[in-house]
Amino acid sequence: MDFSLQSFEYEKIKILFSKFPNLLNEDFEARMKKAIGVLHFDYLWGACKEAEKILPKCKQNNLFDLIMKLYTKKRKTHQANFLLLHCFENALRSTLCVKIANLYNTSNDDSWFKAINSNSNGLNNILKLFNKRKKHLGGKEAQNSWEVFDCFYLVDLEDIISFHWGEFAPIFKNEKRYKGQDLPSYGTKDHLLTKLSQIRKARNEIFHNKPTKIKFRKDLEILLLRLEYNLEDAIEIGDIKESIDLRYNYKDVG
Repeated sequence: MDFSLQSFEYEKIKILFSKFPNLLNEDFEARMKKAIGVLHFDYLWGACKEAEKILPKCKQNNLFDLIMKLYTKKRKTHQANFLLLHCFENALRSTLCVKIANLYNTSNDDSWFKAINSNSNGLNNILKLFNKRKKHLGGKEAQNSWEVFDCFYLVDLEDIISFHWGEFAPIFKNEKRYKGQDLPSYGTKDHLLTKLSQIRKARNEIFHNKPTKIKFRKDLEILLLRLEYNLEDAIEIGDIKESIDLRYNYKDVG
């Protein structure tokens, strides 16, 4: 008999719900196997385990619908985390880009990144990072600071802050109030870099569709406020269905 991953995983689900055999009908099996083939299995399995704990407390006639409801909740959390991390990475990248361009451009021309040798260790470190990452330009030359910083990974941004702690420390270290609220500070370079590293690790997990157990939202919000970024406005994106044009009919045709 040929191996079927969907059947293999379904057997695990069947064992999980073995105390509820009345819910394990043919329709459930068919829909679950289809779901296994198209959905994120870690989230689907997590939803199944959550459903198994709920079932003894509340009567359910349709196990598949319950699992999908829980799966959708996990998917929304994932999408919310993705949005938050997207906002954070853009804000940090742009803040560093502006600060570095203002620091190293010596004329009205945005060309600091074209320097070959410099007396500044900080600039030389950035240029070394850029030479390592500029392959992302596809063989083209960077035309401005934005294109340079678009090449950098999040870990590179951490290194740039480390090289230039004197320039960036006031943003993260100094006392700051936002609309009458005192914001926590990051008093040392190591303190800040530890938090940035945690956010980066969470970002890598979430951007690769993996559930994360890293708690990052509190520091992310604090850091964004310190970067003068209005997160409340940023998350008001409305219904994303407005931005997706589906060309086929998804309703049952009578």
